[in-house]
Amino acid sequence: MSNLREVSMRSKNSCMGSKKLIRALLVSALFAVPTQLVSAQLNIALTNTQLGTMIQQIQSQSQYQFFYDDELADTPIGSVNASGSSVEEVLDQALAGKGISYVVDDNVIYLSKESTSTTAASSASVAQQENQQQITGRVIDATGEALIGVSVLQVGTTNGSITDWDGNFTVNVPVGSVLQFSYIGYKTVEMTVEAGQTTINLTMEEDSEMLDEVVVTALGIKREKKMLGYAVQELKSEELNRTGDPSVTSALQGKVAGLSMNTSATGLGGSTKITIRGNSSLSDNNQPLWIVDGVPFSDNSNSDASFYGGVDRGGASLDINPDDIESISVLKGPNAAALYGSRAGNGVILVTTKKGSKKDGFGVRYSGNFTWTKVAETLDMQERYGQGQIGANGGADYTTETAGSWGPVLDGSMVEGWNGQTYAYSKYGNKLRDYFETGFSQTHNVSIQNGTETSHYRASFGASDNDGMFPNEKLQRINVDLNAGTELNKYLSMDGKISLSRTKAQDRPMYGTYGAINQLMGIPHNVRLDDLRQYSDDNHVHVNWYGPTAGIRNPYYVLNQRRNEDERWRAFGYYNAKINFTDWLHFSAKYAFDYYRTRIEETNGGDGINGESSLAMVTNDAMDRREENFFESNAEFMLMSDKQITDNFRLGVNLGANFMYQKYEALNAGVGNMLIKGNWMFNAANLLRTAGETGYERAMNSVFGSAQLAWKEYLALDLTARNDWSSTLPKQNNSFFYPSANLSFVISDFVRSLNKELPSWLTFAKLRLSAAQVGKDTEPYQLYNTYSYTFDNGILTPTRDNVKMNDQLKPEIATSYEVGLDMKFFENRLGFDFTYYYSKTKNQIMKVPAAAPWSGGQWVNAGLISNKGVELMIYSTIVETKDFTFDLNLNMAHNVSTVEELAPDQGVKYMFFNGDTNFPIKVGATEGGKLGDIYATTLYQRDENGNIIIGANGLPMTITDEAEYVANPIGNIQPKLTMSVSPTFTYKGITLSAMFDMKFGGDIFSYSEMVATGNGLAKRTENRGENNNYMMVFPGVTEDGVVNTHEITASSYYGSLLPEDFLYDASFIKLKELSLGYSFPSKLLKKTPLTSLNVSFVARNLCYLLKHTPGTSPEGGYDTTMFSQAIDYAALPYSRTFGLSVSLGF
Repeated sequence: MSNLREVSMRSKNSCMGSKKLIRALLVSALFAVPTQLVSAQLNIALTNTQLGTMIQQIQSQSQYQFFYDDELADTPIGSVNASGSSVEEVLDQALAGKGISYVVDDNVIYLSKESTSTTAASSASVAQQENQQQITGRVIDATGEALIGVSVLQVGTTNGSITDWDGNFTVNVPVGSVLQFSYIGYKTVEMTVEAGQTTINLTMEEDSEMLDEVVVTALGIKREKKMLGYAVQELKSEELNRTGDPSVTSALQGKVAGLSMNTSATGLGGSTKITIRGNSSLSDNNQPLWIVDGVPFSDNSNSDASFYGGVDRGGASLDINPDDIESISVLKGPNAAALYGSRAGNGVILVTTKKGSKKDGFGVRYSGNFTWTKVAETLDMQERYGQGQIGANGGADYTTETAGSWGPVLDGSMVEGWNGQTYAYSKYGNKLRDYFETGFSQTHNVSIQNGTETSHYRASFGASDNDGMFPNEKLQRINVDLNAGTELNKYLSMDGKISLSRTKAQDRPMYGTYGAINQLMGIPHNVRLDDLRQYSDDNHVHVNWYGPTAGIRNPYYVLNQRRNEDERWRAFGYYNAKINFTDWLHFSAKYAFDYYRTRIEETNGGDGINGESSLAMVTNDAMDRREENFFESNAEFMLMSDKQITDNFRLGVNLGANFMYQKYEALNAGVGNMLIKGNWMFNAANLLRTAGETGYERAMNSVFGSAQLAWKEYLALDLTARNDWSSTLPKQNNSFFYPSANLSFVISDFVRSLNKELPSWLTFAKLRLSAAQVGKDTEPYQLYNTYSYTFDNGILTPTRDNVKMNDQLKPEIATSYEVGLDMKFFENRLGFDFTYYYSKTKNQIMKVPAAAPWSGGQWVNAGLISNKGVELMIYSTIVETKDFTFDLNLNMAHNVSTVEELAPDQGVKYMFFNGDTNFPIKVGATEGGKLGDIYATTLYQRDENGNIIIGANGLPMTITDEAEYVANPIGNIQPKLTMSVSPTFTYKGITLSAMFDMKFGGDIFSYSEMVATGNGLAKRTENRGENNNYMMVFPGVTEDGVVNTHEITASSYYGSLLPEDFLYDASFIKLKELSLGYSFPSKLLKKTPLTSLNVSFVARNLCYLLKHTPGTSPEGGYDTTMFSQAIDYAALPYSRTFGLSVSLGF
């Protein structure tokens, strides 16, 4: 296998996206060697040395790069003495008589062994000349794109050529000679010239091992993947977002082993809970750290959704434009992320954006996505019965005086409706489907870039406009990104980036009981939705099919009563200077910043449930405004060294310091009882109803270091250490140190170094081990109790938090161990990466009960959580022919998070996570149990045999004792297995790809179905004893142990069901992505201004192939907490998206 030494590999994209202008530039470069290279004067004095050592000397004094077989590095070449010599003179002297030939191609020098017949070449030269014939041909890649600069070399000689801008070549060689075709990033091919043969056309295959060799790791350092001792998974841009998803978090889902994601169905840009290797915090501090081009990027979630209402505004990662992303590396856990310190204890999502480069040259690129989204599935409903009630002794009657759907069969008879009109008593549509619209999204991205030997730049503009399925909902995003860098001289280089974005949303769906979705779930089938569009009349501000009441409202009134708007402006970037003291010693200074300002406005037009006849009579209207400002700066200094100490030993050392500062402030004010509704300036009381100010500052100073020791490219040891000083911890505990050690042993390279052959079926094998420790500090201002003030209707009142602070808090400490095995088979046609990990997090910062007056408890260091699991990535090329390829990739992960200990010193054996107490469940953990147990606050009372005990009234008896329901959890949020399967089929320029996202295990409570069941609309209520006069018997036994036979009405029966009856297995198999694309070959575009063109039909979230929930999504949540992960309630219906993507280059 040939290797490119001391230089980064050309990227896959450089081989596949050739542009006509770039071709001209490249060819000019190939045939006109740069002046500085031609005139390179080398001074070399080596005694009894090897070829590899001399190559290092040449590279340190010039810009030449060498391409050669590993075994040539150990070739003895004796002594070499040169002063002011050209590279050709040095090579001629060193290689004389050594049986090694070379070809200089631009700034790349190819070395190869001469064949045994070379010795006789001179004596047979005349005969060979007589036997010479001219060979012409063309070299392309798998997509039909011409490859420029492919080396075409007659084996054993220096005779050869390179391909031109169209991939064509011409070479004169003897019959029977062997031509070797080699190109960086592609598999080398050898072909024998037959008698009479004049043409050789070749399609070269990518060498996946070489392409995947370099990955981005902590602090943006690029490392050879095979030398890493921990698991890192990298996604390139083409893998990340084949379907044009406008959200980078959504595009990530299912593509990384061990990364779990719950995206809230709360509207455009809803919150996404991301965990890497499971939850590990009792305080819900489980989100990973985002790093964009070395800049810590805040992903603070902004959701005030709750049981009754509120809006989920999602996370700030939505500000990232997926089209700007070059790659994403996921650093899993402390082992990979230790250099980032306490903020990286939950892992790191490392985003690298696109930059200009010399190999791509100047180019302009446009991409556009156009998608339509429609409701695909709604809560399962019964379709037989309409509005009405069941009498105490049975019998169903139609009436508009009740809100329930316990009426008779929908038989089409003519009845008087709620609005006085007479129409058929029938089912009118599906309210949960008909209320929603077809969402439409369009995204446009334009970029311009260029790169030379010493400088680069890229500028991009992106605009995303989204109309949601929810009426009036809109989300818009604009991104501007500029990055540039220049090498001022051989000692100093500078680069920087500035990224600006504006994300604006209007009328996000109101969540919860008062929201439109919950209201739709209660409308009887015989009520026509169109009749509700006129939600007011001359005599009523609020008109509804029933009431209206606090809990039953017209969904169209809600839509117009509650309006909201939020807008976030963001700027982040960095400035970096790098000093090169020598070719192996560098110093960099970097200043990075992230600032955003969010403005929120919410308008409540008033409930209108008290018979108000005009807006002037509504007094509980309100208008609230809020502004949030967040700023973070990081000043970082690094000294970097990477030196080949001997031919076999390489040492890299990094020493650095980081100074982080954060400031957050929020201002809010509200008015009410406005004279002109919705007009801030006119309110009847002429005063602010509410006002407030919150904020914090925090700082962290850090020093860190790392050492990378490599022996013969098959054994590597990485050592890191970091110390943080945090402002959020008390002075005596604010310093915490954590180390890590990682070992990588490339078994396959070790065997080859012994000159032994590997089995033909084995290509690569690596064993890796790692151990790490990292700390986590706490949130600001949790050390001392202070007074704050609330402003309510003009009165300023001092208040004190009901939680007791703790000035002795220590950092949480996470210790992690990891072992892995990576293997490849059959020339990289099949491979896997396997990882087993175990981590424990102690000194958990958690709340425990406290004596009065601290009703909210007190902060302590206590709990211990362990996480252990396995990850498996399998990648394969099942079929590979000249025109057709079938690739299949699979990700699997299994994690178990266990609460080993809570707070025994405080007598705490169980705890509940923060969550809305209006729901009939809680989520928490018991000592010794799995993290994330689901507890129903009301349970059936059962006998020793598990039978439900029925009371004298025929209804089940219940238990609400906390100790009882904690001892008997009804479920758990943790899945047993997460998995994804991604098949890709390629035929010439056509690519068909799919991604199946899967989860097995875990539970979810469907409060949506529980509410609909109580209303008589859920599918299960279709069985309501119609043949028994709508009377039913609740299964169970009486207190005497006798089987229950007491009949009750169907409405009483279903109204008595408890949360455990609505708990579902959250397993699913989902076809998440599907893409069918075509890349037009360059020869078809020659007569157009285009250099590349790709068109794709895309689809997202097509269907669930497996799920157990009743029409609703098994992926719960309305924010990023563990509590909401357990609940399905008032979520937008499951939807699917279809669209078109276009990408073109000039």
